[in-house]
Amino acid sequence: MQTKLLITSIIIAIIIVGIIAYTYTKQSQKYETLIIFHAGSLTGAVEDYASILMEEYKIKVLNEPSGSVDAIRKVVDLHKPADVVMSADYRLIPSLMFDGGYANWCLIFASNEMVIAYTNKSLYAEEINNENWLEIILRENVRIGFSDPNRDPCGYRSLMVLALASKKYENYKPLKVLEEHAEIRFNINETGIFIDATGVNPDSAKIFVREKSVDLISLLEAGVIDYAFEYRNVAVSKHLMFVELPEEVNLANPSLDGWYSKVSVKIYGSGGKIRILSAASIAYGLTISENAPHPDLARKFVEFLLSDKGVQVLVDNGFKPLKPTIIGEAPSWLENIVAEVS
Repeated sequence: MQTKLLITSIIIAIIIVGIIAYTYTKQSQKYETLIIFHAGSLTGAVEDYASILMEEYKIKVLNEPSGSVDAIRKVVDLHKPADVVMSADYRLIPSLMFDGGYANWCLIFASNEMVIAYTNKSLYAEEINNENWLEIILRENVRIGFSDPNRDPCGYRSLMVLALASKKYENYKPLKVLEEHAEIRFNINETGIFIDATGVNPDSAKIFVREKSVDLISLLEAGVIDYAFEYRNVAVSKHLMFVELPEEVNLANPSLDGWYSKVSVKIYGSGGKIRILSAASIAYGLTISENAPHPDLARKFVEFLLSDKGVQVLVDNGFKPLKPTIIGEAPSWLENIVAEVS
């Protein structure tokens, strides 16, 4: 009797497992999958896009946030499949993807600005403002953080901010602090400031470096560091206090690109190749990989991002939408959309 009950129980269990597996398979077949590699600062916006695409188009988004350089390296160096690549610095796409045939075009779609983020645990939190911020973060007992300039545009933009501040205030102590505590070398001549970030030291008593800018948030909240160089939208989304920087250093004003360009930074690009980037106003870019496993879904995503509803997602996540601009040889469908919305 017990043997019969045991056999019956096993049969019932097998049937239940089969039903569950069948149901799961059927449900998963309802959704198509879109793979997006993107800058960490875009995480909130991409997750919002994912919710909308799932609800309205039955498209499931698999997104991988990282530093923008790392996002591109996954495709170029590691040959990982991706449909859409979204970079916090559009220039990385033509620079690192065009030559190898990994992409033929780049769409510029949004802007941001650099700020100094902090919490009420930060030293001198009640004192810092947009006039004394540089003096405060350079104080000996204050700990600051930025992302790895060789992996994340926010990292090399942090160095650009400090260099531009050095020029604006004619105070080169920021560069000396970078050299002393992070092994970041610099050279000043009649044309501007050149920074070599290829030998950056990840941590010291003064400066902390992490893979991407959003990784600094936990250090801020725990009081490990006092101030972090962040994008404005990240600081807002994480409910952090922040100092708005002068436009001469915040990389937010395209009309000041001539001034910004007086600073350049040397970093490692894909395949360990050296890249030199001049400072410029922040502009995000995206592309569809030439080896995209789901090119039709990628197209739907780009079309949605450029729609009124898609642009509003950017606004809601703290970005400033830009007039869409194409770099390279874009497909006709994208050219038509850009022409319509411009």
